[in-house]
Amino acid sequence: MKTSELMTREPRAVRGLDRLDAAARVLWDQDCGIVPVVDAAGVLVGVLTDRDLCMAVYTQGRLLTDIPVSAVMARVVRSCRPDDAITTVLQTMTQAQVHRLPVVDGKGVLVGIVSITDLVRAANSRPTAVDVGGVVKTLAAIAAPRRAVAPATRPAASSAVAAVSSPASSAMALAAAPTGRSGKPVAKKAKGKKG
Repeated sequence: MKTSELMTREPRAVRGLDRLDAAARVLWDQDCGIVPVVDAAGVLVGVLTDRDLCMAVYTQGRLLTDIPVSAVMARVVRSCRPDDAITTVLQTMTQAQVHRLPVVDGKGVLVGIVSITDLVRAANSRPTAVDVGGVVKTLAAIAAPRRAVAPATRPAASSAVAAVSSPASSAMALAAAPTGRSGKPVAKKAKGKKG
């Protein structure tokens, strides 16, 4: 079986100059977890996952509309070709520990995406065409823990918190406090106190 038989054709993509809100719209509209990034000729130049998007907003403390895709996208991307055998796709996913691979033609132009979900469905519906054991081994490799990485520190508190002129512990508590519709922190009542 070839990649072209399982891949999603003509996936929606974004450009590097687009903002993260455009990528979020694609993720939402397509119910997917990855957005390919292409240049003006449709050549694959990167990818952006839902996690990349969330972590960028969290660590930078900025809005989706303020962050360009090019600042967040992964530029080193594993891909495959439409005529690649499924065993090749499984090997690449296993080695890179990725759930999805963009599919490109000989010129690097994006033509599709193949996911581990596509492979699981194919293994279930056509077990003689797709190596079920190979799919399970790939899933296990993808799910394996990666090397430990030091946790990222969150950027300085938002302007609403920075404007508070109180001790550092109060500012930290305010930063962790829930926000209301206006986006401003909502005060929590202390346990055991009336009022």
